[in-house]
Amino acid sequence: MSARATRFPANFPIVLRQRAELYPATICNISTGGACLIGIDWADTGHTMIVDYDFGQTRATVTWKTGNMAGVKFDDTLSDTSVQAIRAAQRQAS
Repeated sequence: MSARATRFPANFPIVLRQRAELYPATICNISTGGACLIGIDWADTGHTMIVDYDFGQTRATVTWKTGNMAGVKFDDTLSDTSVQAIRAAQRQAS
């Protein structure tokens, strides 16, 4: 069994795409393999979506859901550079 990727706190606004619909959300923590999102009361476990952030996008699947918070697993692992860019944006906004 592989170890879970390190998660980092974040406060990064994103847009989620599901079919033709666009939904605002916020990444509240991030790793190379997934993220915790806030503002996602419309999706249930198993839903797939495109996570669109300022400098890229990736497909993700909802793995758990509580209220308007959900965990997503990325179909393709994010690069360390992308994770660090999201973290840097968090630090700049503080």
